[in-house]
Amino acid sequence: MADTSTPPTEPLHYAVDLTQADIEAIHSFLNEQISPMAGDGAFGSPEQRAARALSSLVRTATARAEVMLTRLAENPDDRHRTEHVHTLRQSWQSLVEAAEEWADTPGFDRRRWREVDADPASAALRHRLVAKQRAETSATTTKA
Repeated sequence: MADTSTPPTEPLHYAVDLTQADIEAIHSFLNEQISPMAGDGAFGSPEQRAARALSSLVRTATARAEVMLTRLAENPDDRHRTEHVHTLRQSWQSLVEAAEEWADTPGFDRRRWREVDADPASAALRHRLVAKQRAETSATTTKA
């Protein structure tokens, strides 16, 4: 995993390629979108409560992603590596799902803020399983 202060510019495909800069960038973008909503409306209004709830979820997903990224960087051969990568992926997916609501907003990074596979091996396994399911479905449909 690269440790850079700015997010790479190439498209992101795997959770293992995430950087601290990626997490900070999507977190900042989301905060820029959410903050104005939290100040709009009366104290305790449904809009303000929704904005505060979303802000809390973003903070939690960001913190979890940062912890997993740190664990993976500090102990790349940890026996819990697979768990850490999957937790990092899940946290990233939560941030991406939230950010996609503002995909048409300037600053949204389509190349990096996207759904990812855990790593190349997981992606290959998923592709094989999908191909197997399609073949089985096709064989079943052909027999009928």
